[in-house]
Amino acid sequence: MAFSRFDARPCMLGLLILQWLGHASPNPVFAEDSTNTVEVAAADDASAAASQLAAEVEYWNQEVRPFLQTYCYDCHSGEGSEADIDFSVYDSPEQLTSQRPRWNQVRGMLEIGAMPPADYDPLPELKEREVIADWIDRKINSVDCNVVHDPGRVTLRRLNRVEYDNTLRDLLGVDFSVSEMIGFPSDDVGNGFDNQGDVLTLSPLQLEKYLAAAQTVTDRILVLDPTPLLTQQVSGKGLFATEQFDAPFDFAAGSYRIEVSMEYGDNNDQTVPVALLLDGQEIQRWDVGGLRAVYKARHDFPAGQGKLSVRFVEDPNTEETRDKDRRILIEYLKLNGPKDGEPVYPLHHQRIVSSVPSAEKSVEQAALEIFQPMIRRAFRREPREIDVSRVVGLVKMASEQGESFPKAVSYGIQSILVSPNFLFRIENTPSQSEEEKEEVAASDPANPATATEALNDYALASRLSYFLWASMPDDELLDLARDGQLHHPETLKQQSLRMLKDPKSKMLVERFFGQMLGLGNLKVADPDKKKFPLWNDRLRDAMRKETHLFCQELIQEDLPLTTLLNGNFTFVNPRLAELYGMQFDGRAPADLYQVGDDQKSRRKNDRSGVYEDEDRWIRVELPSARRGVLTQASILTLTSHPTTTSPVKRGTWILENIFGDPPPPAPPNVPAFGDTQTEHGNLSLREQLAIHRANPSCASCHNVMDPLGLGFEHYDPIGSWRDKDNGHEIDAAGKLADGRTFNGSNELVALLESSIPQISRHFSSKLLTYALGRGLEPYDYCAIDDITASAAENEYRLSSFVQAVVTSEPFSKRRIFRENQE
Repeated sequence: MAFSRFDARPCMLGLLILQWLGHASPNPVFAEDSTNTVEVAAADDASAAASQLAAEVEYWNQEVRPFLQTYCYDCHSGEGSEADIDFSVYDSPEQLTSQRPRWNQVRGMLEIGAMPPADYDPLPELKEREVIADWIDRKINSVDCNVVHDPGRVTLRRLNRVEYDNTLRDLLGVDFSVSEMIGFPSDDVGNGFDNQGDVLTLSPLQLEKYLAAAQTVTDRILVLDPTPLLTQQVSGKGLFATEQFDAPFDFAAGSYRIEVSMEYGDNNDQTVPVALLLDGQEIQRWDVGGLRAVYKARHDFPAGQGKLSVRFVEDPNTEETRDKDRRILIEYLKLNGPKDGEPVYPLHHQRIVSSVPSAEKSVEQAALEIFQPMIRRAFRREPREIDVSRVVGLVKMASEQGESFPKAVSYGIQSILVSPNFLFRIENTPSQSEEEKEEVAASDPANPATATEALNDYALASRLSYFLWASMPDDELLDLARDGQLHHPETLKQQSLRMLKDPKSKMLVERFFGQMLGLGNLKVADPDKKKFPLWNDRLRDAMRKETHLFCQELIQEDLPLTTLLNGNFTFVNPRLAELYGMQFDGRAPADLYQVGDDQKSRRKNDRSGVYEDEDRWIRVELPSARRGVLTQASILTLTSHPTTTSPVKRGTWILENIFGDPPPPAPPNVPAFGDTQTEHGNLSLREQLAIHRANPSCASCHNVMDPLGLGFEHYDPIGSWRDKDNGHEIDAAGKLADGRTFNGSNELVALLESSIPQISRHFSSKLLTYALGRGLEPYDYCAIDDITASAAENEYRLSSFVQAVVTSEPFSKRRIFRENQE
């Protein structure tokens, strides 16, 4: 009985999965080495530590506490402290580290000038704020960057849905979303991204989906039943006297039967000689009559590509009939064969089944030639003997059970696609001898928990490719890894530049920028269609694509990070150009709208139909009122309510996504802003917010958020420009928490630009989080400092951030053992 018709395959694949699990690559990154605690008790170190602690206590008592008492205690001490922050309970600097998130928030509020508020009297000097904020930063995030420090733990990471699909595309040429077709569960999100190892779990359901996906993939990319390939058919056409019908074919060597269904279309009583040609040489001639019939021939073809043609042997027209221009009508040309042997397989099949058994080549040898390079690419490293022998053995077993060679190969591919070495990003590192461990520990004898080692080049290749492409390494990266050249900093920098220029870097736009900016929230945005008739799903998609294209331009042109805020260009299609009130390639977008037959699309301003050139996008210079992502429709829409704008949401978005300093949650028992709007609906939004801020419990945060949001009030809930809102003239002027004033979004953006050091630090943190697939810890702040400083030296260009990340210690190294290992 044939192998595919009994239950051996599920059992065989199940056994193979167990084998893979038992023989997965050693030393995954979460299986950290352990060692005995290295005891150090040097008296001078203890004395130095005691002196440092005494100095901190003295500074706390003489500088920090007096600052808090003078500028903060009025609102943040004792019972009923605003925002539930009571500074009076802190008696020593050591207490700060146990409340790191809170004190990081305090530091952020000091840095942006939000605390104490601008109307507080007295106010500290700017230098005072900076000194105290810097001291808090050093205290709660203190890491000695002059010694070897901890590059952190990275959990063994499963490929997420996007990475899985992209890897299949690059490995096997799969041109459809397997995860969508099979219905993979959604990936959880951690730290704002869906590639974080700690949340990428593997459930029994996920495993079932992987098994189903592996079979679906091989069924789609391989021709497992060659019978249909034995017949190739091309539809015909009508031929005038001087024309020729051509049909290209791929031939396997052998004998073929050719059939042509045709008739002489102008005279039922006559016949006309018609020739069949192969690459211009006649191989058959028929006399074709006026009734449709199938004309046959047989011919031996060599292997390769060829062109079969049909044409009149000579012009059938006479002087009397020339004005009728006689013709022959061809219904189809059919090719059957080869009579004996295998047909020509499609190119995608040939690329995978690149070797076949023959009299000179065994099944094992053919399978080895297929899977040796495939496993290298699928496992992202050089294959071990057991990796290859396991798959080749499975192919051989299937062949011995009577399966065709392509079918046997499909089982081998399925076994690879369910292997942990494929599904997980297993980072191998060379095992260490005891002497090497002692040498590493000696590099930081006071803290063996910070001992590190460099990742091997294959692990670096995977980190690079999944960081910038969300897919597997290409051959160039794997070759550099094989040669031991990838880990050199200059090589890493060169490769990152090459990869950023590759079209696959659009994944960095969609997966990093898209998630960092929160564009996924657009799918739940629901503006009121009656109030905003231009709104529909096509506009939603256009908004998202505009921001993607804009960020892609930042990468491709290596523009400074400040362009994210002040860029004077964008990309539009006709739909978005109409929303922005712009011309599209010299034409009014409304003139390009194509009214459909349905009544809805004929309504005034309704745009449920399509535009001429709907899918064409052009780069345009922005009018003076728009700059950067903050005035793009995507951001303006996802930070609005269905019927009104939300300065609070817009201000909060800027604090969280641009500065990395989200405001604290609203205090309990405080009326929501919606209650204020209901009670004072006749007032402008600015006036309503002023009433809400009158509550002292609300003022501290709203004094920071509201001016940022009000600066963009000229843009309605879907990002279109307006001069009035609900009959009230728009007032987009404001004063930031630090006292600086602005009038309109352009002046506000200019003020925000001046905070580029803080903005770039937040950007560095998010980029490193995405690259590492984990949340950041205090020991990562050294790397953040280095990345930010390197970017500053290079005008904050996007490539400088990426190059600094890929050469950083957290990216290129790993922790190898820890004291008190958890």
